[in-house]
Amino acid sequence: MNAVTQLPTETLEATLASYDIGLLQRFWPAANGIENSNYFVQTQRDGQCREYVLTIMEQPANAGDSYVPMMQALAAGGLPVPEPLPNIRGETITHIDGKPAMLQRRFPGRHIFNPTIKQISALGRFIARMHRTLQDGNISLPEYPRGIRWLAERRDMVRGYIPYTDQRLIETSVTKLESLLQRRDVAQLPRGMIHGDLFRDNLLFNELGLAGVLDFHHAATGYYIYDLAVAANDWCNDSGGGLDIERTTQLLKAYHQIRPLTQEEIWFFPSFALYGALAFWLSRLAVALRRHEAELIRFKNPDEFRNIVQQHLRHPFYLQPEQIAI
Repeated sequence: MNAVTQLPTETLEATLASYDIGLLQRFWPAANGIENSNYFVQTQRDGQCREYVLTIMEQPANAGDSYVPMMQALAAGGLPVPEPLPNIRGETITHIDGKPAMLQRRFPGRHIFNPTIKQISALGRFIARMHRTLQDGNISLPEYPRGIRWLAERRDMVRGYIPYTDQRLIETSVTKLESLLQRRDVAQLPRGMIHGDLFRDNLLFNELGLAGVLDFHHAATGYYIYDLAVAANDWCNDSGGGLDIERTTQLLKAYHQIRPLTQEEIWFFPSFALYGALAFWLSRLAVALRRHEAELIRFKNPDEFRNIVQQHLRHPFYLQPEQIAI
């Protein structure tokens, strides 16, 4: 959702009064953002203008009470992530219209729609550093919610509302993934904190490289290889929905340089690419079917991920371990 919560000037001024960031100059709703209300805020202090992002959470973050410690740990690890700023009382979460809200500094840069190989490499390195930063387990995050039960529930939810051929695609995919996620060797794959939503509209680049990674509201405990698969489906797909060999190989190779992938992770990557594509197809379908709320909900086209699911079923993307070795 995009700026669902309307923000009067007097409400914002009252909120910013509890932060030591100067006087409000102007503010405007962010163009991106699906699930939360985001506003850019410009303030002036000591003759200098600074920009921030105010996020009003329309639904709670998956990480719950662990969200702020997670972001603080990632920022302390040197990663370009939006750490919630404390107000003068030391509180990182405030409330607007009864909804939790956070203030973070605004990162420079822009979203990339046609990524280069260098940018894909930067993404791979970031994911690996992110996974390593929280792999000690000091911060407890809930399990990734889109597991077997979630897939089955969404499959049943959309049944009868979509074409028969699409329903068959979903049925076939869910059956394959149920078998995958019940395997003992899959259960032993490396796991830990994952972002879960590393799409192009959640990363910012400038002339120096990767400037910021946004939207950790889906962060959870899950399979590391799933995080890479979700990213590959968005950053490395070709016009037909399949994975581009050069881009996908470079993403995995850059990641492997920092957190070496196990042989099993490489073997199961094609199945997790299908898993990620199906999860986002079902998620988008469930939102798109709520047409009676269309004026309040901003959603993305589900057909994009229908094509990706179809390509993964027809042409699984296999790699040999030596293809990503340094």
